[in-house]
Amino acid sequence: MSPPYLRLTDRRKTSANGDIYVWHLRIAQPNVSSITDQVMHSMEHFLGDYMCAAEPDVITVAPMGCRTGFYIASTIEKFDDMSKLLADVLGSMLRATDVPHANVVQCGWAANHSLEGAQNIASWLLDRRADWADPGPDALEL
Repeated sequence: MSPPYLRLTDRRKTSANGDIYVWHLRIAQPNVSSITDQVMHSMEHFLGDYMCAAEPDVITVAPMGCRTGFYIASTIEKFDDMSKLLADVLGSMLRATDVPHANVVQCGWAANHSLEGAQNIASWLLDRRADWADPGPDALEL
């Protein structure tokens, strides 16, 4: 599998008979590379804030502990819908002048951010949007 890619990895039934879908946004190659702490932290702020604000069907965005990407929990099932939302959010990141909530009141490590690094990743992802749907032959699908 060769990042970047966006793939649906899990579907969970809720007690209310709804479905929650877990998406993987893989940015770095597992066991080969990772995203720096500052950039990962800033991406977490951007994706969590912007995706949830733009789409009420996004429940949460969480960083992968291996620092290779993010988990997105949502009621969105279709790749095209999630891909468009992600592209719109990444585009908004490119226009940002600061990292959301990167202050001592709202963030537990406010000094650990990189606006430039997060914007570089956003640009890189957008340049490769055509590749998001193809995680390669070794990737497991839902």
